[in-house]
Amino acid sequence: MKKRVMRNLKRFPVLTVVWVALLALSLFGCAKKETTVSESGLFKLRCVTQTTASETIIADHLGFFADEGIEIVYVGSLGQGVSQFQAIAQGDIDVFTQGHITNVVQARLAGLKVINVAPGFVDDPENHHVTYLVREDSPIRTLADLPGHKVGIGGPGVCIDGFIRVYLEDRGLDYTAVEYITMPQPGQPEQAVLQGLIDVTTSHSPFGGVALARGGVRKIGSTWDIFQSPSAGLATRGFSEDFIAKHPDIVQGWSNAMYRARVFSKTNPEYAKQACADYLGLDVADISVNVYDQHKNYEPEYVQQWFDLSERLGYWNKGDASPEDCYTNAFVPKDVPASDANIGKQGI
Repeated sequence: MKKRVMRNLKRFPVLTVVWVALLALSLFGCAKKETTVSESGLFKLRCVTQTTASETIIADHLGFFADEGIEIVYVGSLGQGVSQFQAIAQGDIDVFTQGHITNVVQARLAGLKVINVAPGFVDDPENHHVTYLVREDSPIRTLADLPGHKVGIGGPGVCIDGFIRVYLEDRGLDYTAVEYITMPQPGQPEQAVLQGLIDVTTSHSPFGGVALARGGVRKIGSTWDIFQSPSAGLATRGFSEDFIAKHPDIVQGWSNAMYRARVFSKTNPEYAKQACADYLGLDVADISVNVYDQHKNYEPEYVQQWFDLSERLGYWNKGDASPEDCYTNAFVPKDVPASDANIGKQGI
């Protein structure tokens, strides 16, 4: 069996590191922790402490999860190089609230059967998935000027160096001439560009907005400039297939609450910004709330665009995975209560 597994890994060289990490977790990780019910009778659903998935913060803050019999338990931040999918494999969390279609497919090809249940944020002309920043006195004016410069990234990924590669490649520019500097801590690239340690940031929300509000930097582009599509920011939220089989009612309730939060964020943006600012310990003026997909279901067109992009960048070969296998629309949320629209005005 071991020989057969290793032969299969040769078909997916980019997945080898992921597979080895998952194998190490299964062999040496701590014993799986069973999810329990709280004293108040709510199902304790464990997730990573939030940094950017603000609909989770809002749904928790407004009691949407409690309405569904769920208590969110934040387990802390992940260690450097550890993905939420690995944490699910180890049994430390129940739900993933970060990542994109590419990450989910890679995890599935590596043997971890996770699946998207609800869409997250999307890209928008005003609120970008990724914003590219330089110092105010930088000679860099557009994304076309990136070759020959240092770009700060949280780590390799389709929405980091991949998006830049596509932009430059489509214009006949040398994408290999970009030097990437890994800076995994949130806010680190923005500080580094001010200090002159790097030339450009790849800033995810809310940190791009924070940096612009504080001054000393300017924007040279965004993911919307590259793709002109909401799908460029499509974030993923979901569970393992095993968890779904054991707790379908919890998955449905979680999907309901997350949808309510997405709709609420659109109708009450200022209230949502304040809730996220309080949670993250930031000034509300520095916060830009993500724009969320208002669909109840996953849009096949968005998923296909991520597949096409990932295959172009070599994350897997065409035919190795199917778009329909990485998401489900089986837990389409219930209608949002009409009273949600007034929560931000009346308080809770």
